[in-house]
Amino acid sequence: MKLTTLFFTVLLCLSAPLSAKQAFNVKTVEVKKVLEGSAKEFYGYTKANEESVKEIALRYDAFIEQLYVNKNFLHVKKGEPLAKLYSQEIYTAELELVNAGRIKSESMVQSITQKLKLLGVDEKTISKIMADKNVPESITIVSPYSGIVTQKAVNQGAFVPKGMKLYEISDYTSLWFIVKVYEKDLEFVKRAQNADIFFDMSSKPYKAKIDFIYPKVDPQTKSVDVRLVIENKELEIYENAFAKARFGTAKREYLALPKSAVMTKGAKTSVFVKGEFEGEYEPREIEAKRLNNDTFEILSGLKEGDVVVANALFMFDADAQNNGGAMQ
Repeated sequence: MKLTTLFFTVLLCLSAPLSAKQAFNVKTVEVKKVLEGSAKEFYGYTKANEESVKEIALRYDAFIEQLYVNKNFLHVKKGEPLAKLYSQEIYTAELELVNAGRIKSESMVQSITQKLKLLGVDEKTISKIMADKNVPESITIVSPYSGIVTQKAVNQGAFVPKGMKLYEISDYTSLWFIVKVYEKDLEFVKRAQNADIFFDMSSKPYKAKIDFIYPKVDPQTKSVDVRLVIENKELEIYENAFAKARFGTAKREYLALPKSAVMTKGAKTSVFVKGEFEGEYEPREIEAKRLNNDTFEILSGLKEGDVVVANALFMFDADAQNNGGAMQ
């Protein structure tokens, strides 16, 4: 007969007891409840979150008369004065604004006000000039951002052409963490999504979430850079800090059997369950899915503690001996 016929013949015949010798040789296994969850560790380093790095530049030529923030790595707040400048272009425009106000030319006031705003002069300064009818020779620029000065690009007394960077300010309340992951571990990391980051400089782990996986493999290390984002509200973690990242998959419970205990044919999956009498094993169709080369997850048809034959093919062979005519 064809194998299909043999398979279903086994299912019909196996409720009969085996011979004493065969029953003695039958090994069984219990359906086990498994708690699954694993972790892997990788190493990486912090770097500034590029989305939080800002540059401050002028939209006009100017001379630096005084630097209020004159060192790198100083903390600045939004609205804090950075430098006092002299700009001929700004000074001339402000004079024109005062004169337009004196002659009560609303259209000129609006036009010059718009020009000053486009040059970066804030509305508060413009309103003060209009109210005082007085034009200061210098203008004070303030920081539009809060953060740490990671680059001071000018010195006091320097001439600064428009477009030139004055400062770079970085917000370290959010940092990137770059970890190198081997290709073989990439799927695990993708499933985990989150990680705990452990720094020598801190006693507590930091929670981080995958933000981006770089689409490039390092040919030397066979690894891929994975970027995570760390919240650093207290500014306890520094840029370029080395640390360990622990990725863990979520724990879950499921029923499991070894692959050898499960027989599949087409869309059908069966096991051989210990019967009521000694040496008796009954076929039972179940729902299961293969997890790996060694294990099936039981979806329905069995419960924890059920006893099944450890080697389903053994039952197939045993029945072939007992029912030789049917198996030919």
